[in-house]
Amino acid sequence: MSGTELAARDPHADVRIEDLGSTPPILRIQPAAAPSDSALIHFHGGGYRKGSPRMFAGSVARIATACETQVFAVGYRLSGVSPFPAAVDDALAAYRLIAADIDPDRIALWGDSAGGGLAAALLLRLRQLGIPGPAGAFLFSSWLDLRNTAASYAGNRATDRIFSIELATEAAAAYLAGRPATDPLISPALGDWTGQPRLVVQVSGAEVLRDDSLLLARNAAAAGVDVRLKVYEGEPHIWNLAYPATPASRRAIGFMVEQLGELFAPVTDT
Repeated sequence: MSGTELAARDPHADVRIEDLGSTPPILRIQPAAAPSDSALIHFHGGGYRKGSPRMFAGSVARIATACETQVFAVGYRLSGVSPFPAAVDDALAAYRLIAADIDPDRIALWGDSAGGGLAAALLLRLRQLGIPGPAGAFLFSSWLDLRNTAASYAGNRATDRIFSIELATEAAAAYLAGRPATDPLISPALGDWTGQPRLVVQVSGAEVLRDDSLLLARNAAAAGVDVRLKVYEGEPHIWNLAYPATPASRRAIGFMVEQLGELFAPVTDT
């Protein structure tokens, strides 16, 4: 299926959305066809300053239906009240809670924009603590280097109407609260990726965060990680969340479905 469009699924398919009543807050988004022994853990975007699982529930439900996989959407603390490391701590707590019931080999992380950065930071934190990590991670249009010095901020300024160097500067200042942006749990593109699972990285060549994804992909691949990088031309930031409305979003989610199938494929004896 690589490189092809995924046929659009019915956006009104039966999907159950349940608030787990947990700390941190988690929504369980479960399509009717999804098994309970595997899951995606989703971290929303919003520059660490805004957003919630409820805000993104519609897009996540459509993508969950395409993947035929339940999604646990995590409501991490936002930087206006709780700067770093609160979001990473919440991501870790959510992962521990979910992995208590589901084998980590049947879990994959998924994040968009700042949520992609948080998913990547969680992988590094799990390795620091010696906690078994997930089967892989899907990082879409991810904010991965909060130094905000990438050339694509200037090069794609005219083509990215959603994110900008001004917004990145404001959001980074709120999240950092005086801490160095070079901390790998803040800027995971700068981290040591040795021994990490497969990374599925998708980014638009027209967005200001393009170079963040390219830097992470390059550093992770150099550390021996299986990186599946897809660069889409001319698409807006987090275009995947428009699924199934655009051809590019269908291609992006089609690739996600393919890769998720590989990650969760049963291991057979040879």
